[in-house]
Parts: sequence; C-alpha cells; structure tokens
Amino acid sequence: MSTTPFKPGVIVQTDVRLLRVAAGMTQERAAERFNLSLRVWQLKEAAKNPALFSQGEYELLLLLAGKHPHFELTPR
Repeated sequence: MSTTPFKPGVIVQTDVRLLRVAAGMTQERAAERFNLSLRVWQLKEAAKNPALFSQGEYELLLLLAGKHPHFELTPR
C-alpha cells in the first residue's frame, strides 16, 4: 500500500480561456487535444453559461497551463 498522501481533486472553475492561453494553445489546438469539436470548445469558454469541464479535463488543462496546485508536468 502506498504511503503517498491523498491529494483531493481541484474544483472545476470557469477560467478555461485563461488556462488555454497560459498553456499556449489556440482554441483549435485545444479542441483537438481534448478530442472536441471547435464549437464544443467555444461553448466551454463561453462568458455566459459556459459548458463545464469534467474533473479530468479540467485537471489536464491545469497541468498543461502549469497551474495545477498539486502536480506538474515534467519532460521525459
């Protein structure tokens, strides 16, 4: 059994555009990365009534933007 302490998930927020820009991605590239159509991605970034990300999608975006509170990506 692992002795690594449990790190709770982060709360999904609506700062998707800011995170995408911090990750250096266009809307088109982000949609491709997350296997979404461009229109669905745009809905997730919408200022009014954004479509929410799943927990996993949001945490991946945080990692790509270098903003995850518990983890960071490292090159191989």
